[in-house]
Amino acid sequence: MGVSSLAGCFGNGDDESTEGEELPDPSETEFVDTAFVTPVVVPPENMQFNPYNDSNYPWRPGLVLFDDFVYQEKLDNTFQPGVVTDWTVTQNDATLEIREGMAWHDGTDITAEDVVRKLKLELYDGSNLGNFVDLETIAAVDDHTVEMEFEQPLGEEMFLNFLMEITLDTPAEYYQDFLEDFEDGGEGENADGETLGEFTIEDPIGSGPFAFEQTVEQELHLERFEDHPDADNINFSGYHFRFLDTNEGRWQEIEAGEIHGLHTVFTPPHIVEGFPGHVREYLLDANFGMGILFDHDHKHFGQQEVRQAIAHVIDRETVASNAGPNTEAPVTTPSGILGNHDGTADEWLGDHADEFNQYEVDTDRAAELLESAGFEQEDGTWVDEDGDVLEFPVKAPSGYSDWVDAIQTFNDALNDFGIEAEFISRDEAAYWGQDIYGDEGFDVALHEWANVQRHPYFSLEWLLDSWDTENVRNYDASEIELPPVGEDSGSETFVPEEDLQNLAVAEDQEAEREYVQRLAWVVNQDLVMLPVMEKQDQSFISTDEFMAASTDDPDAHVDFPTTYLVRQGKLVAREE
Repeated sequence: MGVSSLAGCFGNGDDESTEGEELPDPSETEFVDTAFVTPVVVPPENMQFNPYNDSNYPWRPGLVLFDDFVYQEKLDNTFQPGVVTDWTVTQNDATLEIREGMAWHDGTDITAEDVVRKLKLELYDGSNLGNFVDLETIAAVDDHTVEMEFEQPLGEEMFLNFLMEITLDTPAEYYQDFLEDFEDGGEGENADGETLGEFTIEDPIGSGPFAFEQTVEQELHLERFEDHPDADNINFSGYHFRFLDTNEGRWQEIEAGEIHGLHTVFTPPHIVEGFPGHVREYLLDANFGMGILFDHDHKHFGQQEVRQAIAHVIDRETVASNAGPNTEAPVTTPSGILGNHDGTADEWLGDHADEFNQYEVDTDRAAELLESAGFEQEDGTWVDEDGDVLEFPVKAPSGYSDWVDAIQTFNDALNDFGIEAEFISRDEAAYWGQDIYGDEGFDVALHEWANVQRHPYFSLEWLLDSWDTENVRNYDASEIELPPVGEDSGSETFVPEEDLQNLAVAEDQEAEREYVQRLAWVVNQDLVMLPVMEKQDQSFISTDEFMAASTDDPDAHVDFPTTYLVRQGKLVAREE
């Protein structure tokens, strides 16, 4: 279709749906001096761009400031090239081909050495990829090829699942000192004595299609980076991020045409129905969901009986229905395995599925569990042997409206049962930066119970053997005494770290199933977290001023349509 034919398509100013309109060839589009505007939850003046420092890192801008190693297309469950354009994986080693023509935003060429630096920093920082890759063997054999050897066998799918979580965001100017200190046997400090997790960056040097320009009036402005290989697919000049810290504010802005997209935001059906017809909704498998996070050092929540009692009081089906009837699926069996939308979660449990605790609503059983832990009811409220009230002060971000609806539902049930439940509302930056990953802390809070990769290894590793396991949940997963899988009594020592290692090198799905069941049993019986529901992500693009791929385009099923489609020439500014 020629440019002249497209002129009638551009500038669609009505409320009609634009689903199905034909996208132009990127080479045939006129350049438009405009910006795609989306929300961000961290105030721009507080942003810092070191991803190893969780405090005030703005992950949404990071999606276009930096390129991922590979991308996962969720419609067909395939991996698409990013920084890594091709790969060869055997049982013993891997070879990565690096995209040519890439440059850091300071003009420095991106080479295989930059990929080596990132991989090594990931391993020094504790990535479980280090359980399989021999760090000393990671090497650049030429400008665009990286090789590494495995310490134990690792399948291609598992290896790519590791790679999809790695982003090229460690330029030498900021990170070479850390790497050299690690390699010299240090703790990973730069010349100023800062650790990798303490260091902050105000002026990022990115690798993606948009580069840092400025912050102004509650907005972060990024500009199209002309030297990026995908720049020719982008016909607009900027990507702006506006500080909006509540879902309500984001909905109002896109409905009013003040912003053009929402990366991922829970939006209930009645709000979606009220959007103009040109606001297009994309649904993607999120591969995570909301769960209840316990501080295992807490006097009460550190007791297995208390956690199990809470699980028997909360009706997960009602919670999911109230939180998101079209996007949330209740967890059928709290096992830490994804697949509750399509029923595949329990397939991993095989013949043991019926032996896992479903934690159906049973307040009599909940009372038995609390009484066995020394609690009793006084005037309808549960108290422990010291007379301390069993309270449930759950923290969550006020802007996460689906989580807030969930809290209101299960807090009502807990209060009716005699557990004094309270919602402690926090703004998003304070919640993640102070409560979860800062010094403020929590007794009980909400968090994702899975970590976006679909294979059970990754959600179970996230729950039982991640940095968060020890440092956020304060859960000791080194050795756990439980009845054998499927049994009501007896004792067996479970070591999740060993089972995870065996799972990663299992030769087929039947061998995998044994270790998945062992790990899922630990989650189910000990409830390191209580998985409540699994979600689908909702992304939105306003096609009033921009054209975008249809919802059934496979490229629209990569996280996220707002940031991946632009790389593919499938998010196009309409001619003014």
